[in-house]
Amino acid sequence: MSDINEQDDSAGGKAQAVYFSGNALTTSLLPAIRSLLTGPHDFFANMPRAIYYRDAMFFVSIVIFVFSFASIPWFSMTFLFLLPVTWGVTLISLWLWSRYMSWAVKTFTDSKLSSANAFQISGYAALPMSLAAIPYLGMLTALANLYLLWAGLVAYCKLTGGMAALILLVPVVLLAVMSAVFASLMIQVLPQLAS
Repeated sequence: MSDINEQDDSAGGKAQAVYFSGNALTTSLLPAIRSLLTGPHDFFANMPRAIYYRDAMFFVSIVIFVFSFASIPWFSMTFLFLLPVTWGVTLISLWLWSRYMSWAVKTFTDSKLSSANAFQISGYAALPMSLAAIPYLGMLTALANLYLLWAGLVAYCKLTGGMAALILLVPVVLLAVMSAVFASLMIQVLPQLAS
């Protein structure tokens, strides 16, 4: 995630996307969020190549902190005290997810996607999850996250919409099925969980 200043394009008068940079936190965070939310396709299509995980990790850390603080009215201080655990689990999960995306794009398509670029796409796509702790928004933020991941794969990797959806939905469906099987097994072993 590198810092690209917002400029007017003389041909179309359209502003270029701004990307987050840990070196310019105060000048790049809000413009990067605005660029991502107002034009995700253009944002991901013009995203610079990532070499390191640093800026993406810093951006996701900010999302996790906002999530922890936004959850206080509904969950008291629980997520704030669990912040180190939440932070670690989220970064590891995001790294595993980006490894999967990189592998799936390389295996099932003719495109290339490095792990660092997949982590960068996943990091930017995690932005809606900062509001996931707010009641009734959790599922909407998860769908927004999947949409941004899809937009990132379509725009950055030049995949078809169907292939990008397939890459994203296969693990989501598998996880849902495994969760349902685990829940039913737990109910069979411990019937008091059913009530």
